[in-house]
Amino acid sequence: DWLELTPVASAVVGTAFSTSQEVSGGQVEIDFLFYIGDGTGADGISLTALDVDRMTTFLGGTGCGIGYGGDAPCTTGPALPGWSIEIDTYYNDGQDPTPSDHVMFTFDGDVDDPEVWAELPEMEDTGWHQMRVLVQDPRVQVDIDGVTYIDQDLPGFFNFDAYVGFTAGTGGQTNQHLIDALVVTNQIGVD
Repeated sequence: DWLELTPVASAVVGTAFSTSQEVSGGQVEIDFLFYIGDGTGADGISLTALDVDRMTTFLGGTGCGIGYGGDAPCTTGPALPGWSIEIDTYYNDGQDPTPSDHVMFTFDGDVDDPEVWAELPEMEDTGWHQMRVLVQDPRVQVDIDGVTYIDQDLPGFFNFDAYVGFTAGTGGQTNQHLIDALVVTNQIGVD
């Protein structure tokens, strides 16, 4: 009834992408439920629009890479090209913008240089959370449980065909990361 990205285990990453249809990285609406919990507290999930022309893998780095990011001291592995929105539930000192749970938007898996981020209430509460993402290049809106946390124009490259998917990761701590009820609407506002 749901998709498990990681079990309650340390130093694991998981990924799941829909490859049956490509969507526009700059015109898409994505709704889904996510669940984070049951472990000792790490690291988070990402919603990723993976650039099909530049991709070489579906899996990025562990730890602070949350399965999509790379090129940072707190992770190993490649960074996934495209854009990602992470729900981060573990504070990596010197890496994360806040010790609080947060949502963050990045291009090309660059966990060191987010375009925008916002603090969240506790997400590791072993409850399901509703997330809605609306991308209308250059505008990005992210709502979680009916509250808008990101709503602004972002400079960057959105004009690419993408596979929509999810990644999750743990480092030295553990958590189960689940996804459910995914709905993707392509070409928002395009006739």
